[in-house]
Amino acid sequence: MNSDRSIDAYKRFYEDINFDRAGLFEILKKEYGCNTVLYPGCSIHITPSFYFQHVVYLDISKTAKDFFDDIHNILNYINNIKKYKQTAYVQFIHADYTKPLLLREENYDLLVALYAGEIIKSCKKYVKPGGIILTNNHQKDAEESLKDPSITLDGLIYKKGKKYLIEKNNVGDFKDIFKKYGNTKKDMKNSANGLEYVDNQCYFVLRKSK
Repeated sequence: MNSDRSIDAYKRFYEDINFDRAGLFEILKKEYGCNTVLYPGCSIHITPSFYFQHVVYLDISKTAKDFFDDIHNILNYINNIKKYKQTAYVQFIHADYTKPLLLREENYDLLVALYAGEIIKSCKKYVKPGGIILTNNHQKDAEESLKDPSITLDGLIYKKGKKYLIEKNNVGDFKDIFKKYGNTKKDMKNSANGLEYVDNQCYFVLRKSK
């Protein structure tokens, strides 16, 4: 991909249809801090880098590899709109996250597990004790993970109107929560600008205790 095409592809797949979920990462950064992020199954979704300075992206797809081959222009784009002072650090690993990876275990503050199965099961070992995992329960990832005594539900994030809200206290029994919020829904609607994504999901913030 040449420089214009790579950034255009990101905009077309995410920003143009309001699927970038910038507000989700913004509220996560504000609430939890987090410096180092691991994002398996990322495709070309670079929005986390606007809020988190150090992000390692990981995907097996050729589309993602071709996109991240243009790393110089991707970094220029991120550094122009990032919300922090330091220079962005971006690394891409072209690999299958369900296989062993050349990554240090217990090294990341945040694991992003969205729209791809078995991320938590395969990659939770890379999360620091006390670190967090963001998931939308795709393929019941969150539900399965909460059977592990080292993982607890710390909060829920959902969109109300145009804002993302976080609920941390009294999140209640997670079985009731999954009954209410557990289905991953990805809805599109027609708008004046064409097809647009409607974020009607509930995101689960899990904490790894050890």
